[in-house]
Amino acid sequence: MTYPTIKIGFKIGIAAALAIILFQVSNIFLVYKYFQFDYYITAVAILFLIAGFFISKYRHQDKEVAETYQNLLLTLTVKELSILQLIIDGKSNKEIAAINFVEISTIKTHINNIYAKLGLHNRKEAIICYRGKL
Repeated sequence: MTYPTIKIGFKIGIAAALAIILFQVSNIFLVYKYFQFDYYITAVAILFLIAGFFISKYRHQDKEVAETYQNLLLTLTVKELSILQLIIDGKSNKEIAAINFVEISTIKTHINNIYAKLGLHNRKEAIICYRGKL
């Protein structure tokens, strides 16, 4: 299970808990004697409609950001993508240079080009961007 899925599940759980608490409070105040059951069903439907609207709004924004960074990844060269993949794998600059049979300064240049094209500042941001979670 991914982090966004857990986050959304947590939000839905909180919304459901708040709905249950709301109905229990209304039960305590004996409001149910004054209203028909249909009104309660309507209130629940409206509550979940509003919750669904807000959840989908936030989810849609996350997808747009991920798509933007996916498009930026397309601007990278094949060499930069391979170096980015090695960064994702947790390799150091020295290890990446050894794998590609080049100097460390060449790898640093490629990494700086990657950061410039993607608008990033460090490896952690590069990893998040590559995984589409930024």
